[in-house]
Amino acid sequence: MYNSESALPLFDESELSGIQPTGSPWLVDSIDPATVPVPLQVVITSVQGPYTERDRKLWTFLLHVAFDELGKQGGHAVEIKDINAVFRRLGGQHDTGWIWESAKRLSQTIVEFEVTYGDERFDTVTSIFSASVPRKGRRGSTLHFWFPEPLIPIIREPLRFARLRVHFLIKLSGKYAVTLYEILEGFANRRDGECRVTIDQLRQWLKVPDGTYPDWKNFRHRVLGPAIEQINADPLGAGFTVEYEPIRKGRFYHEIIFKLNKTGQRIGQEKGIKSAKGRKQRYADLKSKGRPHLSEADINAAARETQNYLDMQHVEREFWEHWEATGKPEFKNIGGAFMGFTKKKYGQVRYGKT
Repeated sequence: MYNSESALPLFDESELSGIQPTGSPWLVDSIDPATVPVPLQVVITSVQGPYTERDRKLWTFLLHVAFDELGKQGGHAVEIKDINAVFRRLGGQHDTGWIWESAKRLSQTIVEFEVTYGDERFDTVTSIFSASVPRKGRRGSTLHFWFPEPLIPIIREPLRFARLRVHFLIKLSGKYAVTLYEILEGFANRRDGECRVTIDQLRQWLKVPDGTYPDWKNFRHRVLGPAIEQINADPLGAGFTVEYEPIRKGRFYHEIIFKLNKTGQRIGQEKGIKSAKGRKQRYADLKSKGRPHLSEADINAAARETQNYLDMQHVEREFWEHWEATGKPEFKNIGGAFMGFTKKKYGQVRYGKT
């Protein structure tokens, strides 16, 4: 088994500073949902193997658990009972044997992708997972797992990705709802909010067996309708709602246009994600300028209190400008001061209050 303290990093820190997860995989929180970026190669295009929707859930959950350590150590370990506790809370499977069976299927699943080293491109194939458990006490002890080395740079610096909501994914129960949600999430951040795909291609992505539901009516009734209904049943969990329009080509339906509409809460959360990296650098700048520390938690609390209506980067900049203009007073509670400033700004912008 690996030794995390003695393991050498697989990659330089600069290679691992890309897109980050949010929230905690262990804490179900609608205000700060657990999200993890997954490359579209893994979500849609080039995956082959026996893995099931349940396996997709486990892989995504464990990716969030291990994300911060990817490339820094050879492997990861987590108590099986702790995984089961999260899945139990969300209504997923949580018997004693499923995790190991799922891990075995994942280890037999491969993904193909292109990668560039220097000036040359390479076709690459790898499994998406490796795992082991102690032979004694297998059913309730520790799962040791690895994400293969060739896959790590693709995960940490994907050209295109879907930011999956881990707990919403686990809650989905429909046979095709899990995969459809993953696919649509990959298009949710397009400016037009659309996913346009032929019905034949969608059947392949959803892994609908050949010969089943061959006509549009059956496909819509048995596959597409139930999956969309389940996603739309929890818009706060999904972060969006979806509508679709089938398009004819001649006498037959040929393609589908999905239209995704983000929730207001998600729009606010994404503003926070985009500004978080910039705020980290600004914290260092604040310290060098003698400013007191304003935590990200304080900023997020003020954003929630004002319904994510304001651009918090702009509010923060104005807050410090006001602080300097008024002689840099000392704060008894900087979080409270920032909250009051933000609420006043919200009243001015939204209702014209002075």
